[in-house]
Amino acid sequence: MKIAYLTNHIGLTGVNQVIRDLVHVMNANGHECRVFYMKEVERPVSFECELLKLNRVEDLDGYDVIHTHGIWPELYVLNHCRNRWKNENGKRTKLVTTLHCYCFQDFFDLYGRLKGFMLGVLYLITKLPFDKVVCLSRDMVKYYQKYIPEKKLTYAYNTRILDEIIPALTDAERLEVEVFKGSGILLGMNCVLLYRKGIDVMLKAMALLPLQYKLFIAGDGKERTAFEQMARDLGISDRVHFAGMKKDAYRYLPYYDIYVLPSRSEGFPISLLEAAACGCKVVASRLPAVEECFSEEEIAKFDMPDERALADAVLRVEIDNEMGTKLKNAYQKKYSPQRFYMHYFNVYSQAKNSI
Repeated sequence: MKIAYLTNHIGLTGVNQVIRDLVHVMNANGHECRVFYMKEVERPVSFECELLKLNRVEDLDGYDVIHTHGIWPELYVLNHCRNRWKNENGKRTKLVTTLHCYCFQDFFDLYGRLKGFMLGVLYLITKLPFDKVVCLSRDMVKYYQKYIPEKKLTYAYNTRILDEIIPALTDAERLEVEVFKGSGILLGMNCVLLYRKGIDVMLKAMALLPLQYKLFIAGDGKERTAFEQMARDLGISDRVHFAGMKKDAYRYLPYYDIYVLPSRSEGFPISLLEAAACGCKVVASRLPAVEECFSEEEIAKFDMPDERALADAVLRVEIDNEMGTKLKNAYQKKYSPQRFYMHYFNVYSQAKNSI
């Protein structure tokens, strides 16, 4: 099977991490992959296949499947779907797209209600030409059933492919985290600094936790300054370290005693899968994907935006020595790369041309 993956750019994003994992499992199972991107970035990430900038409509001829990720690639397909692409046998190419968010919920948060609503409508329109629309969970399928024909919808859980031995931190990175942690209990977050990620609730919870608890945040974002000010206002700035953007932030997981995911909204969080693959203890908000995929024995859950419940969940998981092992076992059983491959192979195989 020849598969073309189409993305907006090849910078480091959660969406592109999913594409990288798809390329990895498809290559490993004998399929031919190529990634097309629409714009250049200063720091491109690597993929295990050929990368090409999309310049002509004809560049996408000859593929069995075109699989898009993101609204700009979907708009491109919508604009050109009248001249439907064909594979090498002259059959129409199957069009597949993966949804990575709950559109109205997330767009309202990012852009406000008016602009968010308009972008949400556009987001739904771009799904018209696709034969299969892949959601990240059963809950997401239910969310989109109101807007997209049910026969087009399916779901596939994400995976996360890490090296068997996690790459070590540099000496400077290791010193940074070890000096900050000291003899304390280190909570970790690897995320973009946005309100949607629940960092404000995490900071309020830190004010309720004993002084030995410290918080290391690997990531950057447009609301970092506001969160730094909030930490100062709460009197916890000496126990919170805003480390900035870190390459392959999962490398810090072995240094965290507990990984925290207090998000208000997520599709299927990559960082949670990284923590699961590493056997970390995890505290997470009751996101639909978390509720659907992990039990109370595997993840300490709490209701957002209750900072007291978050602090209590941290205290609860800290004394549970088996939760990380149970979470890793769940990951290996249900969210492994092979299961990820089988989900998408079935999607590609069973997709039927709708145009």
